[in-house]
Amino acid sequence: MSNLTIMDIAREAGVSKATVSRVMNNSGSVSPKTRERVLDIIAANKYSPSATARNLSRGTSSAIGFVVPEIDNPFFGEMLRGVTEITDKNNLTLICYNTDDSAEKDYRALELLKENRVRGILYTPAVDYSSRTERKRLTKLFQKMEVPVIFMDRNIGLPNVDGVYFNDYQGMYDATEALIQKGHRDIGIINGTLDRVLARNRQRGYLDALESYGIVANEEHMFFGNYRATKGYELAKELLSLENRPTAVLTCNNRTSLGFLKALHERGESVPEDIACIGLDRIEVLDVIGNPFNFIDRDARKMGQEAVELLISRMAFPDRPKMEVILDTRLVIKQL
Repeated sequence: MSNLTIMDIAREAGVSKATVSRVMNNSGSVSPKTRERVLDIIAANKYSPSATARNLSRGTSSAIGFVVPEIDNPFFGEMLRGVTEITDKNNLTLICYNTDDSAEKDYRALELLKENRVRGILYTPAVDYSSRTERKRLTKLFQKMEVPVIFMDRNIGLPNVDGVYFNDYQGMYDATEALIQKGHRDIGIINGTLDRVLARNRQRGYLDALESYGIVANEEHMFFGNYRATKGYELAKELLSLENRPTAVLTCNNRTSLGFLKALHERGESVPEDIACIGLDRIEVLDVIGNPFNFIDRDARKMGQEAVELLISRMAFPDRPKMEVILDTRLVIKQL
């Protein structure tokens, strides 16, 4: 029998759907003869109930959701590796969604996870949800889901929501300070737009370090766009073409760094001979080819592990106080 359903099994066995369900879940009272008949039908037809059907009948599942804005970004790939290391040990299933930094795709992913009755969600928001309307809509959706949510990487400041974040402020402060101590006074930055919390935190670290050393920030050396390689490339070309360009630059994520390096290569220039640079996040391929690229290391794998552990803790103790885990960054200097 193709596309066998519980109703088909019940009909063939001459019992109710509830009886079939009790047999499959090994619960409730069923006579040995009836149990054997139902199991024989299941075995003969190689029936396997869908996870969705089981979830609907139980009202929950062993699945958790994983929602990120850029699944093709190696940073989130490493985060996913850390997540799966813990979910595998705890027999949890993972349902992943990529949102392409789109708020509407965020909402759609969360709605789909609600429909799948997941036990909890690991979530990196696509945007800051800074308007009152956006925050109200997101908060209302979380309340409807009635499952714990753990924010990762991007802290948009929702009350009573756990999260795991990096100290990006300190990482950028340390990187700027390292350049200053090497003798640089004209330090540029290629950042995201300041309507995003990550960009604001990174900008503050950069500006505060300059101020700590009595250096006046030069707005002409600050470039803002998005965290995509194409935009980083465009902004880098502008920066490198300045008549009085900076002697050093900070690039605020791995893709921006790649865009910067492409623009630099097209000019026949390199780091650190022609301009010093410290980027945010490791670019593994540069390590492989021996490129002396300096970077602020953020252990995304550890973030994934910490986020799942926090989610498991919240599922076990739903009434405990809000928790936030702040992970340190590490400055990796190869050549300045």
